[in-house]
Amino acid sequence: MLLVPGVVLAFAAAAVVARADTPLRHLIYSFTYESSQHGAVPNEPGSTGNRTYNGKLDDQGTMTVDVLREAADRGLVVVVSEQGQNTRRSAPATCAVYGNTTVVCDPSKPVNADAFTLLRFLGANFFDPGQLDAKQHWSISEHKSNTSVSADYTVNSDNNGVMKIDEKRRVQDTSVGSVTIDAQTKLDYNSNRLLPTAIDEYATEEQHSGVVGTTTTTFQTTFNLVSDSMAKQTGQ
Repeated sequence: MLLVPGVVLAFAAAAVVARADTPLRHLIYSFTYESSQHGAVPNEPGSTGNRTYNGKLDDQGTMTVDVLREAADRGLVVVVSEQGQNTRRSAPATCAVYGNTTVVCDPSKPVNADAFTLLRFLGANFFDPGQLDAKQHWSISEHKSNTSVSADYTVNSDNNGVMKIDEKRRVQDTSVGSVTIDAQTKLDYNSNRLLPTAIDEYATEEQHSGVVGTTTTTFQTTFNLVSDSMAKQTGQ
């Protein structure tokens, strides 16, 4: 997620209108989610020395995305909700999604991190053949305030718009301590339908918070398209 102040202001106004719109498209994805965390707290006065902790969380379920409208700049206004079998559940939240993978969600609604993994690939112009170089590659780079995002994409195969795309992504955030996220993602992407049909992402998050210590968390997240109302309408 990359928060852009100008985008946030425009989104805030659009979100109020969007809630009354009839969805243009209804998407359902199945998901699996696994996270493993290891942390270390440095020696503190009066403590017994360095302390470590570990944690794991697994879940699976479905994620629903309603596309409400497309703006003039091709940004999509969507509503996302998550229905996990265990703890990963979230009520519908309105978000703006852009082709450069920027996602901005209603700050008053909780949205889990795995939702951003899916939403960032739903921008109408996420794949733009005009951006490809001779090696079927393109990249993005953004820096706003304390957050920077860089990502490289390679189209490994293209069968009449049914593609396999690899992503290597790095997000750095220095707003509170230092957080770095490195992700490697494999996409099955349908450029005719402007959406991913399958996502497999492995990510590592390194967090350094001074005297609080360090935390390393790994994430394995998958998505598979279950239902697309537009495909039903067009017969795709």
